[in-house]
Amino acid sequence: MRFSRLSIACLTILFAAQSQAQSEETTWNTCKSPEFLPLFQPLDAGPKLDPLTLPTDITANAFNIQKQDESVFEGDVELQRGPDWLGTETLRYNHTQQTYRTDGLVRFQNRALRMTAQSAQGDTKADTIELTGLQYQFHESNANGTAEKVSVHGPESRLNQANFSTCPNDHKDWQFAADEITINSETKKGVARNAQLKIGKVPVFWLPYLQFPTDSARASGLLAPTIGQDSLNGLEIALPYYFNIAPNYDATLTPRYLSQRGFMLESQFRYLSDINKGEFNATYLPDDDIRGDDRYLLEWTHFTGMNRSWYFASDLNHGSDVNYFSDFGNSISETSTALLKSELGFYGRGKYWNLELSAANWEIANPTQAPGSEPYRRLPRLAVSGIKPFFPWLEIGLNAEAVAFSHDQLDDGNRLDVEPYVKMPFKGAFWYATPSLSWRQTEYWLTDGSGSAQGDSRLSRGLTIFSIDAGASFERAIAFADQSFIQTLEPRLFYLNVPYRNQDGIPVFDTQSLTFMWPSLFRENRYGGADRQTDANQLTTALTTRFLDADNGKERMNFSIGRITYFDAPKVTLPGEAPLPGDGSDWVVEANVRLSDQWQIGLTQHWDPSTKKTDLSSLRGYWSMANGTKVNASYRYSADFAEQTDLAFVIPINADWRALGRWTYSLRDQQNLESMLGFEWKSCCLALRVFGRKYIRSFDSRENLGIFIELELNGVGQIGSKPELFEENGILAY
Repeated sequence: MRFSRLSIACLTILFAAQSQAQSEETTWNTCKSPEFLPLFQPLDAGPKLDPLTLPTDITANAFNIQKQDESVFEGDVELQRGPDWLGTETLRYNHTQQTYRTDGLVRFQNRALRMTAQSAQGDTKADTIELTGLQYQFHESNANGTAEKVSVHGPESRLNQANFSTCPNDHKDWQFAADEITINSETKKGVARNAQLKIGKVPVFWLPYLQFPTDSARASGLLAPTIGQDSLNGLEIALPYYFNIAPNYDATLTPRYLSQRGFMLESQFRYLSDINKGEFNATYLPDDDIRGDDRYLLEWTHFTGMNRSWYFASDLNHGSDVNYFSDFGNSISETSTALLKSELGFYGRGKYWNLELSAANWEIANPTQAPGSEPYRRLPRLAVSGIKPFFPWLEIGLNAEAVAFSHDQLDDGNRLDVEPYVKMPFKGAFWYATPSLSWRQTEYWLTDGSGSAQGDSRLSRGLTIFSIDAGASFERAIAFADQSFIQTLEPRLFYLNVPYRNQDGIPVFDTQSLTFMWPSLFRENRYGGADRQTDANQLTTALTTRFLDADNGKERMNFSIGRITYFDAPKVTLPGEAPLPGDGSDWVVEANVRLSDQWQIGLTQHWDPSTKKTDLSSLRGYWSMANGTKVNASYRYSADFAEQTDLAFVIPINADWRALGRWTYSLRDQQNLESMLGFEWKSCCLALRVFGRKYIRSFDSRENLGIFIELELNGVGQIGSKPELFEENGILAY
């Protein structure tokens, strides 16, 4: 008898674990009694050798060879080859017919699983084996199951009336069952017929035919469906099918039914080579039942690595209409999309330099955006930057950019911006001072939409930029609240001098004011883009103190305060922009406190001394409790723009139930922006989640109400859907 054939027969039921898509993020409860088959032998902890290369040892209480053509092993028969072990009461082998059979229970164990069978018989000449009354369980998980009969013929194995589950044998919350499962060890594929998913004893999913891989390699086949309901699109059902085209190519086609709109087809194609990788996504909905038009979205991302210094990258997007994202977006970040950007380019980088040659285009993706309000196309843009240290105290660099701007409804133009600079970084053991001097020259060639020169077709601006950035760091040991800390004191000064140049006649192609935050105190320009260079005669004074845990170096607290003082009021502005206060900027205060890993609080405050009012305020906190409760709360205020609160939580109700939720509310508009509430029931092998979600669907404050249901099977994966926002940044540790 060939022990390898019996081992392979036992291993055929490994298809259940090898083809699973286990979710690693979920933490499952421990089953009270997961084992229904005990270990027959201590687990082999030795080196992992191929059992086929090892000898087979057979032991028995008696060995009968009285019959010329038959050998009989009787009483506690054991076959051992490396980690593979088989035990039975009686084993008979017919030398003439080359057949064998067992009398009594068959037990088998290897590194992966243990199993029992009521009987086993085989024909080594015909290369067949048959097991009846099979039970199996895996060592490292709760995966277990049964089969009435297992037949093996060459590379093909067949299981009749088989089932698989990760639940305890006496408490099957779920199980997969099939009338027949066929597995081919050469093709590494299996086929299940009349397959059912049962929750408890109730069938909830049925497929007459299901193909699956028996190893970790990708294989074509159906993926888990998703089901949802919202007030705009109605019932949504998606059933993806995965195509394993080649080792470096694959595709997914997803028919998606929306009861209020019709049938949509989603597709994804991915590719990978030594120097290329990319992904193409397309969705198409013919003759939308609500809007009456064909709807689609095309997306292509690509990367080519040419060598160590150069690569090509693209991110191209195109939508059918301005309502696409508000109609089909699955999160508030998607439904609030205003512009769709496409960009491609060649990029290079070296030790001292970076270069970019790119092109970019925008299209309006929301009906509230006026036609013609999209940014200028950059066709093309050439940007070069570099810096070279010549001495420890001398660095010379260059920032340069050349752009051709184009627009369908606005005048076109070309812009060249060049800024060579010199930096002198001086530093000591606890201090540093870096003076910097640059010359910024910007040239414009303007044309009207037809391409002809118009008005002042040539504009020029040149000016010097001088700054000094200086600071120091002091530290001392300190103790409070029964903890030892290292406290730092870090004063910093930043002086900036830029002469005034009247720039009112210069067009604004791509320039806008940068959001004023802590880094703004140390910038040489408060604008992003070359169309405006702020004038300045100003000094930033700032102070930061940090408290570092003396035992492990973790930063437990930091406090910062700073402000810009204007010696001359800045005069340069964008069209429609209010002038800055004459004496200085807001006071900026930032603080973060995290005395333990269980909670932290952060504060940002901008206070205007001229009006004695707050321009910006942000308060955020995170709490984690020993019972699993997690709370994330924040408050945001921006004068004349927004005032919002945000609360997210995970609260255990008992060992099996949790409540999860998020609520984002606009105090300024007295309107709900997004609210979610869900409940999760979870055993050691099954989880059910139900979420209700209400959020703003578009800029016109149209709301959408959605219901999400997700069923997760431990060891297999998820069926259904949950709000993507939970995975991104909504519920902590979910």
